[in-house]
Amino acid sequence: MALLVCTVPTKDGQTIGEHVAISARYLLRSRWSSTELVEDTEGLEIQARGRARFRAFQLDHRGRLDLSGRDATLAHGLAALVDGIGASGPSRHVSVHVQSLEAGAATLLSMPNGSTKPEGWFANSRLAYDVTAMTPHRRTVLLERWRYVRTAEGPVAVLRIRDFSATPTGRALLERLQLSNGQLTLALHVDVVAGSRAKHVVERAVHRSRSDGAASLAAGFRRTARVEGHFERLAQREALVASGRALLRIAVFATVRGDSYDELRASVDEVKRAAHDSGLRCDRGAGRQTEWYCFQLPGGPGW
Repeated sequence: MALLVCTVPTKDGQTIGEHVAISARYLLRSRWSSTELVEDTEGLEIQARGRARFRAFQLDHRGRLDLSGRDATLAHGLAALVDGIGASGPSRHVSVHVQSLEAGAATLLSMPNGSTKPEGWFANSRLAYDVTAMTPHRRTVLLERWRYVRTAEGPVAVLRIRDFSATPTGRALLERLQLSNGQLTLALHVDVVAGSRAKHVVERAVHRSRSDGAASLAAGFRRTARVEGHFERLAQREALVASGRALLRIAVFATVRGDSYDELRASVDEVKRAAHDSGLRCDRGAGRQTEWYCFQLPGGPGW
């Protein structure tokens, strides 16, 4: 009976058992942790839950990109970049961080050491410190609370976008979030799967879906429109990977900062409303804020 109760889902997508496990880990682990960002001649090294080395590039902003068409050019350039990484060898990690401030926006691209500078970007290690709110030669101490972490600069809450399925076709996924008020940084983490492994992964997923569908039809069950749509996406992904496109594992985090807890809570509520209006579903990460704070950092030390 206890096992059956643990499998009951809740409104945030997790089961009761998962909530119990998260609460137990939160009560047992240390409240204090730290992160550090170190620069050397080869690039940057971030030390959080693990160690990751990367190079930092800043986007060369030139006013309203949507009026000049450069946004589409940059998007195609990044797509070609990850396609090249996927075909070149082992899996690698790339992340894009967009920091929204009152004075404007700054965009950071983190890539593995040895990567060439993409067109439209220039090397800038200093921006990595600004985006992460870290200080050179000093560790950032984190005090974890249930729904946020507290640093010397103030409280920080990290949300994760976990569902894009309700976003209308043709609409930018994160546009409304970028227009939210407050101190917001959006982090798009991309794990580029190596070419040979990517083909094996998508072929296995399609085969498993077809086998499950055949078994369901043989048992007299009709596949729903949602299942049909999922199968179509799997088949499309298999075709794209077979044609040379990269297979990506994607995670999106929204990092909200505030000068006080009340300001932070108001900013988080606004970000959640903007996500809901855009057809996105986000998770507050209750009991896992230190873990998610490390996950959203450049370099992907948590992957």
